[in-house]
Amino acid sequence: MSPRQRWLTAGEYALLTLWLVISLLPPVLLAAAALNRTAIFRQPLDLLLLRDFTLENFVDAFRAGNFLFFLSNSLLIASAAVVITLVICVPMAYGLTRIGDRARATISFGVLAMRFLPYVVLALPMFLLFVNLGLSGSRIGLLLAHLAIHIPFAVWLMVGFFATVPKEIDEAAIMDGCGPWRLFWSISLPMVRPGLNALAILVFIISWNEYLFALFLAGSDAQPLTVGITRFMGGVEAGAQYGVIAAYATLVVAPVILFALVANRYIVSGMTAGAVKG
Repeated sequence: MSPRQRWLTAGEYALLTLWLVISLLPPVLLAAAALNRTAIFRQPLDLLLLRDFTLENFVDAFRAGNFLFFLSNSLLIASAAVVITLVICVPMAYGLTRIGDRARATISFGVLAMRFLPYVVLALPMFLLFVNLGLSGSRIGLLLAHLAIHIPFAVWLMVGFFATVPKEIDEAAIMDGCGPWRLFWSISLPMVRPGLNALAILVFIISWNEYLFALFLAGSDAQPLTVGITRFMGGVEAGAQYGVIAAYATLVVAPVILFALVANRYIVSGMTAGAVKG
């Protein structure tokens, strides 16, 4: 390796190290703030050294924050969003890949165009619609709002996966007497399983982290974890409970980080499979 190549390699590692430190610093400081009694008055080094260590912030987050109630709402809405999105979008995407290229491109763009709209533009129309339908503030209303952002993305993503299935396989199955339903269920669906895994994981994480719709559309009985944290913000007189906020945020973020680490190989394999057309 020439000296120039060594310098380039060293520069690349230095940039990657800097990027890693910048990426990890916020969550590390968040966890450190959750473990300090007076987080707002501490310097970053004091936080990291845990010089005012305490676990009371996590206790307060569970008790005063009613954490388990908000956790149940988040789990229910995110899980339901995954199931319904897969049930609706997978057959729809499969059907789009079996029509003409021009019609498929037009319909796919129309579906994906909904994804281009800022969520805040949809919040008020959905609120007015749910008020008239009697769904305002309910879990069902919030779930429908989540589906409105998941379905366009899911259909677009799964069209790419189904397009990777070679047409020769379908033709051979039809020659063997395979009907439309069996062709979909037994032939095409198993071949896009990595895409299904990736889609389910992404939909769950997006629903878990969603805040805007939950703030505008969820009532007190339907609020998820992302809204529950606001009860510790306090007012002008009471002030914000920064240590408890940090502990609550750590409890919200930790499952997603662990889930993403465990499911990372499924996401990578799924997205890679959809990027190569057979």
